[in-house]
Amino acid sequence: MTLDRSAPISADATASVAPPAVELIDATELADRLARGERVTVLDLREDVAWGIDAPSVRTRQLDYASALSAPAELARELDGSVAVVCNRGISAQSVARALRARGVDAVAVRDGMRGWIHALQARPVELGVDGLAVVQVQRPGRGCLSYLLLAGDRALVVDPAPDPDFYLELADELGGRITDVFDTHLHADHLSGARALSERAGAALRLPVGALERGVAYADEVTALADGDTVPLGGVEVRALALPGHTTDMTGLLLADRALVSGDSLFVDGLARPDLQQVDPAGARAMARQLHATLHERVLALGDDVVVLPGHTHPRVNSAPVVASLGEIRRNVPELAIDDAAQFADVLLRDMPPRPANYETIIAVNSGRHPFDPALETGGNSCSTR
Repeated sequence: MTLDRSAPISADATASVAPPAVELIDATELADRLARGERVTVLDLREDVAWGIDAPSVRTRQLDYASALSAPAELARELDGSVAVVCNRGISAQSVARALRARGVDAVAVRDGMRGWIHALQARPVELGVDGLAVVQVQRPGRGCLSYLLLAGDRALVVDPAPDPDFYLELADELGGRITDVFDTHLHADHLSGARALSERAGAALRLPVGALERGVAYADEVTALADGDTVPLGGVEVRALALPGHTTDMTGLLLADRALVSGDSLFVDGLARPDLQQVDPAGARAMARQLHATLHERVLALGDDVVVLPGHTHPRVNSAPVVASLGEIRRNVPELAIDDAAQFADVLLRDMPPRPANYETIIAVNSGRHPFDPALETGGNSCSTR
């Protein structure tokens, strides 16, 4: 069926009977249902659906608001099973969900729309086999951002937190620990950091790479700088900083008991970091790409194929398991790692670079403390990978 997008709102859509109450679903609840494999049709009312709610069990149907309400009975006949209606901010979705429910469809509206979806967080335990160390990967399916809570004894270290302190505080409490340290791997360009807010709420040390301070941080007096080779105390488990320049000059990972690498935005399970967000001019981006080549070959791959990579990003979708891989697996999945020549590597990396993240310069300024915090700056999926 093709709906007439120019048709006026029909009498069918504005029946005189009292409409049923609209049912709202929080983004986190929807993400949990999708992670369990529940089949859901996402009815997306936005005109631009290049980025949306994604999971293996999701079917997406795009239809603008006016068309959806012009013939809701016909639309209802096309839909079966559970339906989640989403728009930008969760307002127009409620009218459509109500109209569908009046016609027998199991429809709900996503609370706060896609603005709510980008803030959903899910915890995924990671088993590394390191005695005394618990690792939880915190996934942000609406943006593809990954953060970590590392716990040993009663001390917890949070890496690259999203701007939701309560989530990490509650997670640490559930695991029987307290957050003593918060670390950002670099000055992020594609998402807002929650590190300062979390460190303040938890009374924890705020740690940044030395290179981040060199780039310019307005709150430097609040920071404990972490240099290459420095360690963070964590209940007897060795956590060592490893400088990984290339994505940015300050990019720094954490090596956990020589068993796993929190790689930040240097290496992902199926791709590489882009080198053009700090140095945007062609010559600067090429120099950073060559630096990334040296970092990957001399610092990362040299750790050995059995080391597990805990990346800073993945694709924006719901995952039922942690997104991790060994260096051996990544070596096989990322062909650019087989390029020995740095100049050729730079050519390949920069050849088909995707668009830079939305508002990336302002987001860097926020994360540097030079611009007010504004959650509206975040939109769409992340763009820190070359893929």
